[in-house]
Amino acid sequence: MPSPSPISYISIHSTSENPFPAILSAIHSQILTSPNSVHRILIPTLFSPFLYPPAAAQPTHVLPFIHALRALLRRHANTILVTTLPLSLHSRRTGLTRAIETLCDGVIELSPFPSHTHAETLASSGAATKEEDKPQGMLKVHRLPVFHERGGGGNVNLGEDLAFTLSRRKFLIKPFSLPPVEGDLEAQQGAGADLQAKGMEF
Repeated sequence: MPSPSPISYISIHSTSENPFPAILSAIHSQILTSPNSVHRILIPTLFSPFLYPPAAAQPTHVLPFIHALRALLRRHANTILVTTLPLSLHSRRTGLTRAIETLCDGVIELSPFPSHTHAETLASSGAATKEEDKPQGMLKVHRLPVFHERGGGGNVNLGEDLAFTLSRRKFLIKPFSLPPVEGDLEAQQGAGADLQAKGMEF
């Protein structure tokens, strides 16, 4: 078994009007300490009032930060970065969210089912068998990274309905479809096998 990779945390100073220069400097320092290693950077819940000061959502603060991160990733090809944004606070209709999405290579949206009762109904639409993990929400792919100048990988299966299931051990993505007619055992078994074959597990 390979040894677990070290994890570093960067504290955010809530009293600072613009916390991003300090965050960028800390990220850069971590990369320089081991430039030949693969670095996976996670910036969770961008603009959350629990983590960031109110002024962090100013475009004059965050957009230069995103541009600087892109420049950093270009200089260090063995580095990947993922950030999340709470759409309940910053809708995709807002100009700032759109601008951030434009600067990202890939954009996905997770939409959890709204309530427990409603979730049970929708979850049964995505899971054809009882043994299968029931989906917890819909996953929408808005943009995928382009691999080369010919555009490989950019718009593959963007229109497909996908669902996700999150547990303590895995994050599963699979096609979302209506259930077979109740009582059609053969169709249920066939649909379950098809979904298991197409699912992507992380």
